[in-house]
Amino acid sequence: VCADTATDHDFRTLRKNMAAAEGDEQMLQQARSYFKEKCFTAAQLKNLSTLFLEDEGKYSFFDAAYKYVRDKDAFALLVNELKDPYYINRFKAMLR
Repeated sequence: VCADTATDHDFRTLRKNMAAAEGDEQMLQQARSYFKEKCFTAAQLKNLSTLFLEDEGKYSFFDAAYKYVRDKDAFALLVNELKDPYYINRFKAMLR
């Protein structure tokens, strides 16, 4: 879907912009704008997901990121970041 992998600088810039955003929806908007240009690794996505305090936000972030992850195999491990069985099941369904 994307040709370019995010550099450490891209990652840090996105993290800073997400951290400065007000609420989950603004953080998701920041992330989506970056996903149009860059692919991220599962490790970078895991780090960014810590900015979301609730599973709903984390799940929405992972859902938005799914098409833009460099290492799809490692992406499946992000299920461990979720606690709520409802979002865990939705995440697993997304992977199919």
